[in-house]
Amino acid sequence: MTFPRILVTPLLIGATQAASLLIEAEQFANKGGWKVDTQFIESMGSPYLIAHGMGSPVADASTTVQVPEDGDYRIWVRTIDWSERLDRAGGAGRFTLSVDGQPLGETLGKGAPQWTWESVGTTPLKAGSRTLKLHDQSGFNGRVDAILLSNDPDFTPPGVGSLAERTKWSIDGVPTMADELGDFDLVVVGGGYGGLGSAISAARMGARVALIQNRKVLGGNGSSEVRVWAKGNFPPNQYPLADIVKEFTDSAKASPAPAEQFEDDKKTEIVRAEKNITLLLGHHAYGVEKEGDQIKSIKVLDIEGGRVSRISGKLFVDCTGHGFIGDWAGADKTMAEGGRMGMSNMWMWENTGQTVAFPEEDWMVPFKESDFPYPRRNHAEWFWESGYDRHPILELEQTRDWNLAVSYSAWNAIKNHGAHAKRDPHGHQQAKMTWLAYIGGTRETQQLLGDVILTGDEIVAKDEFPDACVRVTWSIDLHVPQEQYLKATPDRPFISRAIHGKGVDRNVGYPIPYRCFYSRNIPNLFMVGRNISVDRRALGTTRVMNTIGMMGVVVGRAAALATVHDCTPRDIYQKHLDEVKQLWLLPGKHRFESLDELRDSLQPSAAE
Repeated sequence: MTFPRILVTPLLIGATQAASLLIEAEQFANKGGWKVDTQFIESMGSPYLIAHGMGSPVADASTTVQVPEDGDYRIWVRTIDWSERLDRAGGAGRFTLSVDGQPLGETLGKGAPQWTWESVGTTPLKAGSRTLKLHDQSGFNGRVDAILLSNDPDFTPPGVGSLAERTKWSIDGVPTMADELGDFDLVVVGGGYGGLGSAISAARMGARVALIQNRKVLGGNGSSEVRVWAKGNFPPNQYPLADIVKEFTDSAKASPAPAEQFEDDKKTEIVRAEKNITLLLGHHAYGVEKEGDQIKSIKVLDIEGGRVSRISGKLFVDCTGHGFIGDWAGADKTMAEGGRMGMSNMWMWENTGQTVAFPEEDWMVPFKESDFPYPRRNHAEWFWESGYDRHPILELEQTRDWNLAVSYSAWNAIKNHGAHAKRDPHGHQQAKMTWLAYIGGTRETQQLLGDVILTGDEIVAKDEFPDACVRVTWSIDLHVPQEQYLKATPDRPFISRAIHGKGVDRNVGYPIPYRCFYSRNIPNLFMVGRNISVDRRALGTTRVMNTIGMMGVVVGRAAALATVHDCTPRDIYQKHLDEVKQLWLLPGKHRFESLDELRDSLQPSAAE
C-alpha cells in the first residue's frame, strides 16, 4: 500500500509521546475527480487539489495515513473561501473532510477570504491505518492545500510563506534535499512551445538536456489544459527554424477546441524519443543556487512524490513565461506598472440531447445576456480575459478566480435566464458547460533584460541586427478591457479587445536579434517565450507560440555550441556568431550523437 508523505513530530509530554502529521493534498493516493493545481505556488506556497466540476460535485479524493498512536487529534485543513476573496457571497467551493467515514466539523471552503488553516475540531483516533476523504459539495472549485493532525496540545500550525520556507519547517519529515537528479549541459524550465523547441534542438545537437515541467502535459498554453491554438506564421527564412516546431505544433481548428486537437501525447512522444532529454513532468522548480554570478543548480519539488531534488547544469533557459528563474537568480528585469495584458480562461458548451440543470448560487454575478459576448460556436474565446491591473504573480490566483466566477455567472445567465428562442432551439434546457480551463493562459508578466531590448519602434522601422534570426509575423497585438462590457463590473473588467498595430508583414516577418534571448547580467542564463528582452509593444508580436517555439530552436543550438566552447551565451554572439548561424542553417531532423561529434564538425580553428 502506498501512503502519502507525512510529517511525524514526536515530542515528550510526561510519560507519553505526542505526534503531528502533515498530509499534502496533492499526494492523495486516489484523487477522484479533484485536480492538482500548480499555478500559484509562488503566491500561496504549495500545489493543491481543486474540485473543478463546473457546478457538478466531483468524485471524492481519498488517501490512507498511518496514525502513530492512539490519541485525541486536533485537525486543520489549509483552504480558502475563494468567492469571499472576490467580495462575492462566500462559499462557492464547499467541501467536507472525513476520517474513516466520519465527517469532521462543519462545511469547509466557506470561511476565510485568504489561505489559512481552518480547524475542524478534535477527534479520537486509533493507531494504524486511517482513511481521509475529501467530499466536494458544490463542484465550484473548492480547494485543499494540506491537512494537519496533532495530539500535541501545544501544537499550532506553522505559518505558510513560500515553498522554500515551507521546506524549512522545524518538523521532522518535511521534504528535504532527497537526491541529485543529474548534471546537464542545458536545464530547460518550462514545457511550453519555447521549452520544447529549446530541449529538442539542443538534444539533437548532442547536448544532455533536462526538461522540467510542473504539470503532467507539455505544450503550455498550446495544450489541452488551456487550448490556445498556436499562432505565428513560418515565413521564408534563411534558417529552417520552423522544422522542429512543425513536428509538435497542434492541429487545432479553433481556440478553444476539443482536447484531442492539441495532441498532448504527440508532444510527449517526440520528447521521449530523444535519448539526450531527461523529461521531468510533474516537477516544480522553486529556486536556484548560484556560484558567483552564475546559476549552479535548480531546486525542484516532485509534486505528487513529495521529494525535493537538485538539478545541476552548465546553462539554463527560463521558459516559465513569468521569468521566475531569472527573477530568483537576480537577473535584470522590468515589469509594467499596470495596464498589462491579462489572463484568459476559455470555456465550451454543447447541447447534450437531454435536459441538464445548472445551479444558480448567491455568489454569482447577476449578469444579463447583454453584459458579455454570447459564446458563439459554443465556445467562449480568448477575450474572456482579466487581470490588467492585478499583480501578475502575487494576485494571479485572484485573476484566475475572477475568470471562473464570471464564466459561471455568464453561463447561469444564458442557461437559466437567457433569450432562449433566439439563441438555442432547445431553450438551453439541454445545454451543458462541458469544459472550462481552470489553468489560465497568461500574456504578460515581466521581461528579463538582455544585451538588446527590442522595441516596437525598431520592429516597425525594420531596424537590422547582425544576429537576426527568428522572424515574427503576428501584428503588434495588445489587449485592453472592452468598454462595451464594463457596465456590469466596472472595477473588474473581464472581456478584452485587441489593438492591432501596423508594421509587421505576416508573409515576410521581422527577425528578432539573438541578443534578446540571454540575460545581460546572469552569464549562463537564456530566456525563451513571453519573458524575453523586449518592450511592451514588441511583446505584442513576439508572444505567440509558433514564434516562441522557433526562439527555442535558436537557443537550443546556441546552448549546444556554448557547451562545446565552454563559453557564455554572450560569447556566442561576440566570438562564435558565424558558427551558430551554421547550426541554425541545419534542418530540424539533423542530429549529432554527442557534443564530441558536434565539435568534430566545426572548423578546426573554431573548435580550438
